[in-house]
Amino acid sequence: MNSRQFANTSSNMVQEVKNIIEGYDMGSLRALAQEPVQNALDAVRPGRKTVEVEYRLLRRHTAEGNLCYLLTVTDSGTTGLRGPMVSDEELEGRHFKLKADENWAAFEAQGYTKENEDALGSRGQGKAAFLYHSYVPGETRRMLMLYDTFLENSEYRFGIRFARPVDQRLKTPLLDDEAQAAAQDSALSVGGELTVPLGLAPLREVGTRVIVPFLEETSDVPKLQPYSELSGWLQRCWWRAIQTGKLKLRIVDEEQQIAEEISVPSWWQDLPRVQGKSAATGNWRDIPGGGRACIWRELPLDGGYQIRQLALLHSAALEEDEITHDHPEYAGIQVLRGSQWIETRGTREEYGDFIPVDKRPGFRGYVEFDKATDSALRASEKPQHDGYNGRHKTVRLIRAELKSRVREFSETMGWALPQAATKQQVSQREKSTHSRFLQTFLNPNGHKPKSGNRKGGTETPQLVWDCRLDLEYPDPKSARVDWGQLIRNVYVWVGFEPDGDLAGSADLILEWLDDSGKAQEIYRQDDAIRKQWNEDSVQQKFELGDWTILRGKASRERQIECPEPGECRLRAVVEYHSERVTRAERTVYVQTEPPPPPKKNPVTLSISAENISAGNISAYKQKRVDHSQVLHIQINARNRRLEDGTFYLTATFANEIFARDEAVTLIGTPAGDSPRRQCLISEKRQLLDPQQSAPLFMLDGVQHLKMPDSSGVYRVSAELTDSNGESIAVASRPVYFQRDPGNARNNLPFGIGQEDQKEMWKMNADLTKLTYPQNYPLYKELPVPQRQHRALQANLAFIAEISANGLLEWALRPKEQGDDSNYDQLHDESRALDNALWDDLNRGLEDLSKTVESPTDFAQTWRATVAIMLEIFEEENG
Repeated sequence: MNSRQFANTSSNMVQEVKNIIEGYDMGSLRALAQEPVQNALDAVRPGRKTVEVEYRLLRRHTAEGNLCYLLTVTDSGTTGLRGPMVSDEELEGRHFKLKADENWAAFEAQGYTKENEDALGSRGQGKAAFLYHSYVPGETRRMLMLYDTFLENSEYRFGIRFARPVDQRLKTPLLDDEAQAAAQDSALSVGGELTVPLGLAPLREVGTRVIVPFLEETSDVPKLQPYSELSGWLQRCWWRAIQTGKLKLRIVDEEQQIAEEISVPSWWQDLPRVQGKSAATGNWRDIPGGGRACIWRELPLDGGYQIRQLALLHSAALEEDEITHDHPEYAGIQVLRGSQWIETRGTREEYGDFIPVDKRPGFRGYVEFDKATDSALRASEKPQHDGYNGRHKTVRLIRAELKSRVREFSETMGWALPQAATKQQVSQREKSTHSRFLQTFLNPNGHKPKSGNRKGGTETPQLVWDCRLDLEYPDPKSARVDWGQLIRNVYVWVGFEPDGDLAGSADLILEWLDDSGKAQEIYRQDDAIRKQWNEDSVQQKFELGDWTILRGKASRERQIECPEPGECRLRAVVEYHSERVTRAERTVYVQTEPPPPPKKNPVTLSISAENISAGNISAYKQKRVDHSQVLHIQINARNRRLEDGTFYLTATFANEIFARDEAVTLIGTPAGDSPRRQCLISEKRQLLDPQQSAPLFMLDGVQHLKMPDSSGVYRVSAELTDSNGESIAVASRPVYFQRDPGNARNNLPFGIGQEDQKEMWKMNADLTKLTYPQNYPLYKELPVPQRQHRALQANLAFIAEISANGLLEWALRPKEQGDDSNYDQLHDESRALDNALWDDLNRGLEDLSKTVESPTDFAQTWRATVAIMLEIFEEENG
C-alpha cells in the first residue's frame, strides 16, 4: 500500500463531513441508518425484488495491541459500485457530470451531477455518514473509510478515503487479487503512517461493503449493537420498505454472536391491506389489543397529485415510542417518500387541536403517494432527507389534507377537542385583557374607535384613506443621500372612500424626521384634498418637485436642513378636520450607508379580504360576509431586492380564478428604503348564496359571485413563482361566508387558553390559539387583581406579555412563506398618528424583518418590541 498514491482534493473533508451530518436535526445515527440504505435501494440490480443490507459490528486489535471496533455495512441484491474509474481531470472536463451507471465514480466524487437524478445524492451525505463515525487515533480529528465491491463481471475493487483533514483517496483502486488481499489484511497500511486491522472475508456476492474503522468505544459502539439506538432508527426509516418486501435489514454483533432482523412496528403488522379506492369516510377497522384504525386510498390533491394511502390508528395499549423526544418520529403521521420515512407531522405540534392529551401516546399514522407526487416531494426535500420545504405547493396541499383527515378521525372517534378541557380555566378578566390587547393593535381604523364628532359637535363620516409617497434617490439602488444632493420628483398620491362622504376638504403636509425622530414641517397645502378633483375620481397625485438636503440653514423653498448624519424619514400626512388620518413615509440615509436588503424572503405577498358593504365601515370591521354583501379582495406584493423582477402570479377565491401564471413586474427597493406595497389585484365581489335569489339591484362596478355552498370558510390564495416555476411567496386569507368566525369575531385573529406545557407561551400551527401554562412560575407568583385599576395590574401583566409575544409570532411566522398579510395588519402606518410610540412599534417590526439573519439581534429586537407594545397598551387602556 505504501506504493499506492493518494489524490488530494482542496477540501477540508473533516469540516465538510461535520457540516453535513450535524445538519441532521435528529443526529448522526439517523444519517447512518438512512443514507447507506437509500444508496443500496437506488442501486438495486435488475431482476432482484429485494435489497439486503447488513450492519456488522466487529472487534479487532491494532498492531500495537489496542482494542479497535469496526463497523461494516454490506449490501447485496445491488449492482455494486460498477462503472469506470473517472479521474478528477476527466470529471472536471465533463463539468462534473456523471452517467447513470457510473457508481464507482459517483461514490468517490464530490459535488457531481448524475444523469436522470436530482442533486440530492451529489452532496456526499452517504460518504459523510460513514466518515463521521470514524475517530482515527491522533491529536487532530481525522476520519477514515474503506470500501470494496464485487461486480457482476467478477471484478473486485478496493478503495480508501482518508480525511486528515485534507481529503485524500487512492488515485487508482486496488483490483481483484490485490483488492481481496487488502480486505483480508489484519494490518492494512494506509498512507505509510497508519495500519487498520481488517481481517475480513472477501465479498462473494455482487454488492458493496463499506468499512468504518476506529469507532468511538464509549459513545458509538453501544448504540450500534443489535436492539440498540441504530435499530430504532433503521426501523423508523425503513419499516414500510421492509413490509412491502423491497428491503431486508440486519444488525450483527460478531463478538457477542447476536443478530437482529429489523421488523415492522407492531401496530402496523396486522393492519389489513385495502385495495382500490376507499370509501369517502375511509375503511375503518378494529385492531388487536383494542383500538381502531382507518385507511384511505387514492385521495386526490390539486394539480393531479394523489395520496396513495393514508392510515391512522389509535390504541390505548400503545405508549409513546420516541428516541430523541426533540422531534416526532412515530407520534403523529409519518410522511413516506418511496417507502422511506422523511418526516413526521407531530401529534402535539401539528394536530394538538384535534387529539386530546391522553390520546396522543397511542396515535400513529403514515401516508404514502403515487410516483408523480413522490417526484414532486423529492424536489422539495431537504438535503438531509429529514423534512420538506413547507413553502412548496405540493407540501402545503398534503399538510392541509392530513390535518383535515385527522380532524375527521378525531370526530369519528368521539374525542372532545383538547381546548374544551382547558377553556374554563382562563378567567373572564384574563380573556378580556387578551381581547383588549388584540383590539388595541389590530383595530383597522386606528388605535381607538373615533367618536365620529369633529369640533363643533357635527358628526363626520367614517372614511377609509390611502396615501403613497414616491421619490427618486441620487443612486436608484440606495437610499443614501449626501449633503448637497437632491431627492428628485417627490410626489404624493392620496385617495379615500366612500367617494361621496368627504365633508369639506383635507390638508396635505410634508414633514422631515431627523435621526432622533424629531419632526419639522417643510411643506403644507391647505384644502388640497377636495370632494372632486375631477369628474370620476376621488384620488389625486400631488407633484412636489426636487428637494436638496443641506447641512447648513435652508435659504429657499425645497431645501431640507439636516445638520447630523443618520437614518431620517420624509413623511407625507393628510389632515382632515384637524386630525391626522393617514400618512406615508420613505427612508433617507443622510451621509450614511444603509443596510443591505434582507436575504430571507425578499419578495412577499399580502392579502386583505374585507366586508365593505354599506354600514360596515366601522371601528371593528365585520369578518363574516352574508348573502348579497360585498367582499373587497386586494393582493399586494413587495420586492426588497435591489433589482426589478418579473414573477408569475396565480390567485384564486372559491371557484373564481383571478390570475393564472400571470406575469407581474415588481419594482426593486433601494438599499435601506422601506419596500413599496404594489397592488397586483383589487377586486370587489357581491357574494351570493346559491340557494337564494339574486338581489334585484346591481352595484356599480361590482360583479356577482355565486358561492359553491350556502356557508363555509373559503380562502383567497395567491402564489408568486419565478421563471423556473419555483415558489417564491405564498399567501392565504380566510373568508367566512355566512359562517361564524369563532375566535376571529370582531377581527381578532386568535383566542387564548391554558395547556400543560413548559413554554411561557405557545402559538398553535394554525395561528388560531395562544396558550400558556397555569403552573408557570411567574404566573403563579403574580396575585389575581381584586379590583382592576390598571391594564397591567397583577397577573394581567402576564396575560398582556404573552399576548404581545403571540401577536408578534402571528404577524411574523407567515413571513417564512413570504406571506405579509398578518404583518401588514400589525405594521399600520396610519394608526395613532399623534403618538410616537406607534412609530417605535413600526420601526421595531421593520427591524425584526431586517435582523432575521442574526439570532442575537433578532431576540434583542423582539424583546424591545414587546416592551413597546406593553407601554402602548398601558397608555391606551390605563
